[in-house]
Parts: sequence; structure tokens; C-alpha cells
Amino acid sequence: MSNNVSAVLEGLNSEQRNAVECVKGPVLIVAGAGSGKTRVLTSRIAFIMENGCEPNKILALTFTKKAAMEMKERIAGMVGGSNARRIYMGTFHSIFIRFLREYADRLSYPESFTIYDTGDSTSLIKNCLKDLKLDDKVYKPKDVLSRISMAKNNLFTAASYRSNPTILQDDIASKKPKMAEIFSLYDARCKQAGVMDFDDILLNMNLLLRDNPDALESISQRFDYILVDEYQDTNFSQYLIIKRLSQRHKNVCVVGDDSQSIYAFRGAKIENIINFKKDYPESRIFRLERNYRSTQTIVNAANSVIEKNTSRIKKTCVSVADVGEKIKILKGFTEKDEANLIAMGIVDRIASAHAKYQDFAILYRTNSQSRAIEEVLRRRNLPYVIYSGNSFFDRVEVKDMMAYFKLVVNKNDNESFRRIVNKPARGIGKTSLDALDEASKAMECSLFVAAQSDGLEKFGLGNAAVSKIRAFCDMIGKASDSVALSDADTLARRIANESGLYAFYKSDTSVEGQSRTANIDELLNSVSSFIEERQEEYKEQLLSDDAPTNTPLPAVSLDEFLENVSLLSSVDMEDDEDTNNKIALMTVHSAKGLEFPYVYVAGMEESLFPSGGFYASESDIEEERRLFYVAITRAKFALSLSFAETRMRNGQHQSNPPSRFLKEIDSRYLENPLCQEDDSSTSFDDDFHFGSGSSYGSSSSFGSGSSYGSGRGSGSGYGSSYGSGRGSGTGSGYGSSYGSGRGSGTGSGYGSSYGSGRGSGCSDGFSGRSSRQSGHSSEQSPSWLPSRRNSQNPTGAAPADTRSTFRSVISRPLPPKIPDTEFIPMPMDQIKPGLQIEHNRFGFGEILEVSGKFPDLKAKVKFDNFGEKLLLLKYAKLRLKQ
Repeated sequence: MSNNVSAVLEGLNSEQRNAVECVKGPVLIVAGAGSGKTRVLTSRIAFIMENGCEPNKILALTFTKKAAMEMKERIAGMVGGSNARRIYMGTFHSIFIRFLREYADRLSYPESFTIYDTGDSTSLIKNCLKDLKLDDKVYKPKDVLSRISMAKNNLFTAASYRSNPTILQDDIASKKPKMAEIFSLYDARCKQAGVMDFDDILLNMNLLLRDNPDALESISQRFDYILVDEYQDTNFSQYLIIKRLSQRHKNVCVVGDDSQSIYAFRGAKIENIINFKKDYPESRIFRLERNYRSTQTIVNAANSVIEKNTSRIKKTCVSVADVGEKIKILKGFTEKDEANLIAMGIVDRIASAHAKYQDFAILYRTNSQSRAIEEVLRRRNLPYVIYSGNSFFDRVEVKDMMAYFKLVVNKNDNESFRRIVNKPARGIGKTSLDALDEASKAMECSLFVAAQSDGLEKFGLGNAAVSKIRAFCDMIGKASDSVALSDADTLARRIANESGLYAFYKSDTSVEGQSRTANIDELLNSVSSFIEERQEEYKEQLLSDDAPTNTPLPAVSLDEFLENVSLLSSVDMEDDEDTNNKIALMTVHSAKGLEFPYVYVAGMEESLFPSGGFYASESDIEEERRLFYVAITRAKFALSLSFAETRMRNGQHQSNPPSRFLKEIDSRYLENPLCQEDDSSTSFDDDFHFGSGSSYGSSSSFGSGSSYGSGRGSGSGYGSSYGSGRGSGTGSGYGSSYGSGRGSGTGSGYGSSYGSGRGSGCSDGFSGRSSRQSGHSSEQSPSWLPSRRNSQNPTGAAPADTRSTFRSVISRPLPPKIPDTEFIPMPMDQIKPGLQIEHNRFGFGEILEVSGKFPDLKAKVKFDNFGEKLLLLKYAKLRLKQ
């Protein structure tokens, strides 16, 4: 072996070296997090070249341009830049497009075909809908494009789509029977224009190789070795291309980690990596299990979680680092408390370990969670940067809603006027707005004032345009008149509804549309939170002034909220000498492939992480567990996991239990932070223990042998579903949802969907019940179509804390469905207290009380087998007991 080869292998451990040197035949390298995957892949390519293979005979496929560039740079350092540049290395799309141009005529495309991005494709879909005279509210362009994309990724052409009776039946069941026509017209228009979209590149590559044996032979003979990075993220289309190109020599090496397969919603198939041995029986498997990134504690904790998945390639990662500190579980009463705990932890760590801001990452499941975190970081003047997304207040939908608020408070705000006068669309186009702008300049007044003036016709504004603009101004004016009379929350929600903006975003049921709606909800929640915060300040002021206890609190107005947000936004957090030194905020999906010394994972609650809660399928939960595994393994030195007892949603406090994933972490790797006994709303009592005989929350028990309470106590069950038992304790529990003080009670489920904990005793806080309605879709789709999730669904939940283990928590099974296919619910107005009823899912029970106003009536029901639940009657299916 030459010295150069020795240099390529230098520094590799035994497992890495074995994986590099085995260059012949199919090879699967299962690379655990932090195991040196990129180094092995680049060393393998360099080793192949050192053993006589020409660089242009190597095909290396990646998922990102950044990954390809990094690998080329590393290889250049080993074999020289000129050799590295000759390797066929790049993303799937960038490599395959070369072959498609070469054989474009075989696919009825010009060689100079262009590529449509998502915006182009969406625009074309809209035109197709218009020409087919289809309602874009039924056939939402982005939903249509998503469906076409998923079909293409599973190798359905427009022709095969419309000839498949199962798919056509599914479209009819989904009340979208014209999908095949749209697909066909879209496909025809693309070809007519000489364009492909991104999904066409993979689809057409498959068609080229399938239908043109000479092309398959020509392309496959160009490469003696094929390597694929992040193989767990490949979809069915990519899988087949790789298999066809490697069938001649079988020298295919795929590298990946099934435990980090988190892109099923994009079409990724974890089966591709799990079934590699079945596809290539003669293959060799190498496991890279030494973790060079994280401490032993973090790696062991990650192992203890991911081993709960049944669909996985077994491996046990071992850290080569020190033991490290235990994982902290942080509990906040609200999302703001949670954010404060995170911020305090960062400040303490900077002081104690001399860490930099850039050493910290705060991860979350959904983008909307960043709002509370951002606000706290801004108040503390902690610099941060949002990765793979805008700052919360910079997001389009949030800026739109804020523009409405600003214009209502200040009608002369021209920039806000321009932004929202035609959003949502009111038929006020650019020409009309330009004319109004000319009028305002001539009159030397604001756009709002100009719109109320006479003589607008001389500026080119017709009667129809003037009427529409004035209708908009009338809506703004009426809301503006209420600024001094209404509290900020009431007015903000009124504006959201009357403007039509909330309905506009809510009507978009795509993943992106749901995210935008969630962000507007989060903005409205921040108004509610601001009111609560400001009124607490008022209360403290009244107490300090010895004012009478019955003194009414002043209303918090919308202009106060805007001022608060403006001050937060104006904080200068840039450092000219170190602009990159900022705390990283991102979703867990965005964090894949990254690492940070100190990581916080926020929102560890059921229905949030994992998403979907108790109604999620097993495969969905396994995907979410892999996502949690990714979150854990981003941390190098320290990891903190946090949750909130209550979270503001839709203007109401709602509670979710702590994530099941927290209880799956082996107790040996968890730490219980110390706290003051009178401050258990944000941390733990040192005397508090999880497991048999501990209590947490004075009013509900949770799991076999433990009841909630931040003190000492005992318990033996969680509600009627888990067994009967009582827990008692002293601490700051909270009725079934909030409340604080002393109490004892029997838990009977959590959230409206799963039951409400019942507490009794002395309470000096407010004892309320958590109400949460959980949605569940039974709509069936072909296996290749994405499952429909309701992001507004989050499962009902009860709060929790943790010290050393969640082993006493029992995962609650789904309530059994009643085998009655003709279940006909009774009208809402016939539901009265005392009635013996039957629910289509929870079975028999008694109506305890009915509250609320039509059509949002709620019924508290005591079920025989599932305890008390608070149900929203317009969704619940109830009938008289039969």
C-alpha cells in the first residue's frame, strides 16, 4: 500500500477503516449521529481513486449543494483539486439533469428545456384551473401541486394517474374528481412550454432508464462506483434510479442513519435503507457506532429513546467523550415561563462556562413556537438568529396582521395602508392604488384621508374603485373608533375577523397555509398574553399604592400592545465585530446535520412533540421519535428539554401532558434542578420524585404509582382509564388544569378529549379544567399519498414535571370505536344535563352540564369507562343511550 493510501486512511477508527476499504460490491454504512459519516464517505472516494479508478468513473449523490461542495473540498485535500473536480458529484437533480438534456428528444423535450420552481408551477396550476373552470377554493393550487408532486415521486405519470381506478376513486371520495384532468393539462402545458418541474427531473430520469435500454446501458457504463449520502432520505423514485444505474456492477455504497429519517412528509421512504439487505443479499453492512460529537450521557439518552422504535436497524452508539452532565427537564407554567427558563439557563451558562451566544441553539417542533422565545430574548437583549425561516414578526402573514393593527391605531400610516388595502383581495389593483397615491400627493394628505375626499375621478379613479377603497376605509374607521373603548385582545380578534385576513389564511388547508394560520393565532395569543402581563403589573401597582381590592383594572389598549412590540423590535442586537455570534433558533427539521455545544428543545408536550398526540398512527409516532432523536443528538455538551403546563392557543389557556418521549429517556441520564418550594410553577422541588409513591400536582394522578404534585404524596393511577387510585400532595398543582395550593384528588384523564382531572381541597389560586377537543381523520388515501394531519388538532393534555424518570407513566390506548356504522347523533339543542347518552368513541355516559352559547355549546360528560370530558358539541357525536 502506498504512502498516499496510508494518508487517506490515517486517523480512521477500525469500523471507519473497514467501511472505507471494502470498495467492491454493495455496501451499507449505517452511520450514527456524530460518527464521522462525511469523513468516511470522502475517504472512501479518495481510497477508490488511489486504487486506480478514474475520478469521472465515480458518481456521488447528495441532497444539498452545500454537502457536495464540502465533500469535494475534503477530497481535494486528499487527492488534489483537479482530480476532485472530475468526480460526478452533486445533488440528484443537478446530476440527472445532465442526462436528461442528453436524451431530451427521447422524452419529447427540447434539449434547452427550463425548470419551473414552486412559484412557477403554482401559477401554471392556477391557469389550468381557470381554463377548466374549476373553483380554486375547492382545488387549492398548492394542494393540487402537492398531490401531483407525490404522484410523480411514486412514478405516476399523468396518463397512469388517470387510468388508475383506485386513485380516481380516492379523488372522488375527496370531492376532487377533476384531479386527473388538472394533472393532464398541467403536464401538457409544461411540455408545450418546454419546461420541467423538480419532480419531473426524477420522474423523467426513471422513464428514460426504463424505456430506453441503450440509454440505461450508456449511462450506467460511465460509472464503476456509485455512492449515495443520506440514503434514509431517498424517495421511491430516487431508489429506483440508483438500483438501475448500479445493476451492472453492484458497486453501490449508501450511507445513512435510519434513526434520522425524518422526511416522510416529503416522500422519503425509510424502507429504502432498512430493506437494503433484501435488495442486495450479497451486501456488506458496516455500523459506525462511535459518536465523536456528544457526551456519553447524551448519546446514552438518545439510545434509550430510539430503541423504542420497531422499524430500525439495530445499533448502539457509544460516545468517546466524557460522561458529561445530566439532561435537564425544565417546566414552565406558560410558554413565557418556559422561554424565561431557557433564557436564564443561557445567561447562567455564559457566565459559568464563558460560552458565546453562537454556542446555543433553541429547537422547536413548529415555527409558531418561536414567538414567545423571541420576545423573551429581545427583552433580555440576547442576540439571536432564525434559521430556515424569518423572525416571527418578519413573517408575511404576521406583518399583514400587524399592518391592520397599525392602520387601525394610526389611520395616516401610509405604508400599512398600501400593504393591506387589497389583502385579502378586494379588487383594488395597482392602477387604482397608484391613482389614489397621486391624489394624496396633490392634496398633501394621507391615503386614508384622500380616499374620503371628493374629486377622485380626475385622478383616474372610477366609481367602482372608489367604492371599494371607501368600503375598506369604513371598516378601518369603525375599528379605529373602538381603540379607546375596547381592550387589545377583543379589538385584535375583531380586526382579524372583519378584515377577512384570518379567514383568508385559514381557507388554505395546505401545510404552508396551516403554518400561516398558526402564526396569526400565535400573534393573537401574544396580544392576550400581553394583556395578562400588563394587568399583573397593574395589580402590583395597586397593591403598592394600598388601593382598595375592588378597584377595577384599566383596559389594555391595542396601541399599548403595538408600542410594546415596537420597542422589542427596535432593540439593537447586532455586533459589528461579531455579527455571527447569535443564539440559533430553528425547527428540529432545520437542525438536522448541525451541532451545538448547548441545546434547548422547547415544547416537549403531547400533540406538539410528538405532533398528533394520542391519535397519531404508530408509524407517525416512530417518525416523531426519530425527529426527537435528531434533536437530542445535536447537543455536544449539555441538553435541556422544556415544556409548559399551559400554552396560550386561540386566546385560551390549554394544557397538554408532557411528551411521552420524556418518559422514554432512561432515568439515569436525567437531572432534577433545585428550586424554591414556593416557585414550583417554573422548576422543581428538590424533595420531588417521579415513580411509585411520588406526587406532582395536587389534583390529578398520573400513571401507575404516581400522582402529580410538587411535594410528597402517593398515588396509584391516572384516572379511570389507568386504574383507580388517589394521590395527595402539597404543592403548586392546579385543579385539573391550573389552580395552585393544596389539594387531593383522583385523576381521571386529561384534556377534554381524554378527560379532566378532578381536584378537591383548599385552593388559593384559580382551579380550572383543561378543555381540549382533538380531531381525528379516518379518510383513507392510497399509500403513496401523504396522510392528512390536522395541525390545529393538538391532543388534549395535562401538565407534568420530571426528575429522574417517567417510567411510571403508562401510554394511554386509543378509546375503542363503537361498532355502529349507522351512528346518528342527536341535535345539539336536545342535549340536557341528566341525560344518559352514548358517544361514538367513548361509549356510555351521563351529561353533567351544558355551557356556552350556540353554536359553541359544550357539554361536560361523565363516561362510564373514560371519566369526565368536556366536549364541543358541534364536533362531538352523542345520542340517547339505547
